[in-house]
Amino acid sequence: MRMGVLAIYDLESGYADSLMQYINQKQSMPFKTIAFTNKKALYKYLKENHIDILLISAADMEKQLEDENIEKIILLSNGKIFSEYIGYASIYKYQSSERIIKEILDYFVEVHSCSKVLPDVSKDVEIVAVYSPVKRTGQTLFSLTLGQVLANDFATLYINLEEFSAFDKIFHQNFDGDLSDLMYFYKQSPDTLPIKLKAIVNTLHQLDYIPPLVYSKDLRNIKTEKWIELIEAIAATGMYEKIILDISSMIGDIFTILDFCNKVYMPIINETLSLMKVSAFEEYLLKSENNSILDKSIKVKMPSVKIDIEDESFLDRQLWNEFGDYVRSILKEAA
Repeated sequence: MRMGVLAIYDLESGYADSLMQYINQKQSMPFKTIAFTNKKALYKYLKENHIDILLISAADMEKQLEDENIEKIILLSNGKIFSEYIGYASIYKYQSSERIIKEILDYFVEVHSCSKVLPDVSKDVEIVAVYSPVKRTGQTLFSLTLGQVLANDFATLYINLEEFSAFDKIFHQNFDGDLSDLMYFYKQSPDTLPIKLKAIVNTLHQLDYIPPLVYSKDLRNIKTEKWIELIEAIAATGMYEKIILDISSMIGDIFTILDFCNKVYMPIINETLSLMKVSAFEEYLLKSENNSILDKSIKVKMPSVKIDIEDESFLDRQLWNEFGDYVRSILKEAA
């Protein structure tokens, strides 16, 4: 097995080198990146080496490259492409480096199978569930803060399995792909999972997260066994040390997925009716002989947190204020 090769050729001062350095600092990429600012050096490299994807300025493209040892050529466009190259794949040059990476990864899925990528599968992966039988507990805020705290020390992925997550409103953005897309690609081609995962994940500080499903019907229709299979496949890539599942009762068999996890955090609030619901949940687990879920469950008494969702930095403040300290203390006690 070998890593893929992404080559960048651009004469604009510093562009190719800057993009190469940005990509190479990203972890778990399925390719190594090299940059060229001299055409002779590019052709000399091609005499002895294969290039999986050549990312080349549209102004510098030439037909001779079609005969070289290159799997796919993608044009770096400033909005204009010569008519003879109109059929080529292209990426807009002056967008964010993160967006460029996502588009490259989408093309990489097309031309490669993961059998050519060498993943690091040596890590033990801890699957952490956050679930409460009580609504209005601040479960998602706890989950995201927990993930950010863990991400300071571990490669961490957050997956939201709620019916209505409102992530587009929380993060004030529309996402290009979501968990439903990842599940679809996994079903169609399991070997492409690490690449497609990299193309879909977004990052909050150091925490990777998969944008949740938009249509709750998808969540209801996918069997619990399939979710577990996908999560196991993500764990097997070796990309993450911790995976956090923010779970709702929309999962078909909530008890099976909780039992699958290594640890379960249960946010609760000090309210009579809420505590009664938690008690009823625990009684059900005992009667149905799901003691293993009880054994791995950690109750989290949620403090009152005031959230201004219009403030885009509210998640930053939760991470470093009293609530973030509280989450750190919960982790320390559970260690």
